[in-house]
Amino acid sequence: MCFRQRHRLKPIPAMLNHQWKNKLYYGLIAFFGGLFGVSIIFIVFYLIFDVTRLENSFPPTFWGVFFSILLLNSFIEEGIKFLLIKRNIGQFPYGFLLGLGFGLGEAALTRPLWEFGIVSERRIPAILLHIITAGILSYTIKKNKPVLGLLISIILHTGFNLVANYAGTP
Repeated sequence: MCFRQRHRLKPIPAMLNHQWKNKLYYGLIAFFGGLFGVSIIFIVFYLIFDVTRLENSFPPTFWGVFFSILLLNSFIEEGIKFLLIKRNIGQFPYGFLLGLGFGLGEAALTRPLWEFGIVSERRIPAILLHIITAGILSYTIKKNKPVLGLLISIILHTGFNLVANYAGTP
């Protein structure tokens, strides 16, 4: 018996092949669900703030910036991820892929692609934030503690945006 015959790849059982296809399918649904969610947010924000020329009504003090970030960024973004996961898009263990799609979509929509390439290195921490918060949301929803996961995600997101705002990074 030659080496080639002894080390021939064995065929993948049909059940294993089916499981692999399911994992790929749910992973892609989660990733593109995140892209879809962030796209909807940007369309709505564009219609509210750019088309109607509505200004941010919060004062430029610390508390004004805090509530602006809390209500206009963290609560809405984490709420959209929460709703997507509750609707079986990005459930555990695929929540991180929803966060990856959300973060990459936000990075692409906030900076023109020709300005920094596909993703600016300044956006990588924000992408990681979305991966982490979506993972927390999907895990806590699986463990039947969705409110706790939403609160943790909103607190993390608000804290991250406050630090980024006062550090001078966009």
